[in-house]
Formats: sequence, C-alpha cells, structure tokens
Amino acid sequence: MGARFTADGPKDRPGHSTPLLSLLRVHKPYGVLCQFTDPEGRPTLSDYVDVPNVYAAGRLDRDSEGLLLLTNSGALQHWLAHPRSGVEKSYWVLLDQTPSDDALKRLRDGVVLRDGPARALRAERCAPPPLPERNPPPRIKSSSAPCWLSVTLDEGRNRLLRRLCAAIGAPVLRLIRYRIGPFELDDLTPGTWALAPLPPGFTPPSTSRPGPGGRRPPPRSKPPRRPGPRASKTPPQT
Repeated sequence: MGARFTADGPKDRPGHSTPLLSLLRVHKPYGVLCQFTDPEGRPTLSDYVDVPNVYAAGRLDRDSEGLLLLTNSGALQHWLAHPRSGVEKSYWVLLDQTPSDDALKRLRDGVVLRDGPARALRAERCAPPPLPERNPPPRIKSSSAPCWLSVTLDEGRNRLLRRLCAAIGAPVLRLIRYRIGPFELDDLTPGTWALAPLPPGFTPPSTSRPGPGGRRPPPRSKPPRRPGPRASKTPPQT
C-alpha cells in the first residue's frame, strides 16, 4: 500500500486538520486512462494509485506511457502545466521510419500544425531506452525502418509530439515520457509510484500554521468601528 508524502511530514498529524501539499511520481502503463474513474470500466489510475484527492498535473494519452505527476494542490497543478513556469518535458519516441538529419532539423526549427506553429526544443536519435517491452508490442510493418528519438518540449498541446512526428513523415509507434522538469522516471516500473519533493521555483500558497504547542495563532482582531451620528429621536419639523 502506498504512502502519502507531504511537504512537512505525514498528513494525518494530531491537531492538524489542514491537508498538506502532496506530490507523487507515477509510471503510467500503456492503455491506462489518465483519470481515476471511467464509466466504460477501462483501466484507470485508481488501479495503481491508492492515494486520495490527487490529480494529474499534465496528462498522458491512453496509448502513451511514462512519467505522470499527481498532486492535491491546484496551485502546483497550474504551476507545472503553465508555459510561464518553463517546465520542460522529455520523451522517448519510437518512430515507424528513421528521420533524416533535415527532418530532425525541421522538428527543432518548427512546423505549422492546424492549431499553429510548433517545434521541439531538442530532438536527436538515441539508443532504445532501458524499459520492459510493451504489452501488447507496437505493430512494426515489414516496410518500417524504426528509430528511437529523445525529444524535449516546453508546451503541452493535445497530442503535440505525435502530430510533430507525423508532420515530418515519421508516425509514432511508442511514446514514453521520462522527465518533467527536475523529476525523472528513474527506477519506477510500469504501474508503480513514489513520493516526490516540491519542485524548485514553486512557492506554496501561504497557510496558517500551528503555533507553539500545536495551537493555531488567534485570528487578528478587527479595529472597533467608529460610531456614526445617532439618528435624532425628534420627528422632523414639517
């Protein structure tokens, strides 16, 4: 059974009813929805993560795998997903065809998609990643010339990396996210999760913390209202 990480220690401390900020690294398997419920009964995160009240900070498609961050903080969720935070995301991508040097340059320089121009920060060929084979394995045609790329993006438009690779004539066969900002997949195996510290650069929203002895500081007293002029009891003259 998984443990719940907080910035200041265990969540359920005596005398501390305010939920503390949580962050988890998860290795999402292939074929799992990036949500906790599904009316059609398909596999979801609830089959692997037993931590309540956490939600994905940035999503992965059902047919994508790899690193997912879950948090109970809306502020952290927004910070991780917002382009202004400069949080880069890196992927291993198995392509149906080996792209030429010119095609890789197009990925880095940018291509025009239906929803506007887009580009990869970095894109280069790489060795097959040290991960178990996918079940089911990707369908590789006899005419394919498969190739692995390492690609880094700094935005999260819907299926952006798949569309970028399709634009250079190399459809994606398998996609695995291995890094989000300072967080990496590391030793997580598919379907497992681990605790994570807060990312550098993120400032948690200020909350009232207990004072000495576990008591919260008393609320600030409001200054007394200045009395206004009293209404005259004498009826107005007509």
